[in-house]
Amino acid sequence: MQLPSSHPDSALTRGLTEDVAVIRAAVDSLQGPVVLAAHSYGGVPATWAAAETDQVAELVCMAAFALEPGTSMMEWMGGDFPPDWIHSPDGLAVKAGDVEQAIFSGVDPDLTAQAVKRLNWQGMRAFTEPLGAAPAHTPLTYVVATEDPSLPPAVQEQWAARAAHSVHVASGHSPHLSHPDDVAAVLADAVARAAERA
Repeated sequence: MQLPSSHPDSALTRGLTEDVAVIRAAVDSLQGPVVLAAHSYGGVPATWAAAETDQVAELVCMAAFALEPGTSMMEWMGGDFPPDWIHSPDGLAVKAGDVEQAIFSGVDPDLTAQAVKRLNWQGMRAFTEPLGAAPAHTPLTYVVATEDPSLPPAVQEQWAARAAHSVHVASGHSPHLSHPDDVAAVLADAVARAAERA
């Protein structure tokens, strides 16, 4: 799903609240219970969106940020971006540095090249706006990427400890790209559980 905080033109990037609205609209457009899967930053707006609807039967976070409500990405990162990140000339957005290693380590080189071409600027408000809410009763499945060079596996383990279900995948930051069969199995299990609860 294309989130408004991500755009080729830094001036057109939006923030966390717009991302939440787009995810909510997508969930609302579907009938029946939804398993909502999120990766990396996507865990933040997905968490908030899941808190605003009973339609999300399970939230699946794949090497994703599982912040506490009231916390922003910037706060979690200690108030600044990593030194190798790139800032847009207008100051409205950023891009991660060395994405081939930081984001796509372990991913097939051809797939990595395609993914890198699709990377956009990420709006500053995606990092500065705090998480507004988290679901109280929606089960969480957390996929720990045990070889992640970007989001420390030890931190992921802490978030996974709070989850109803956790799975470990020996991958870098993008397990859905480097280990798609493993992630597909996680999602199938989540869908099966959601169907049982429906």
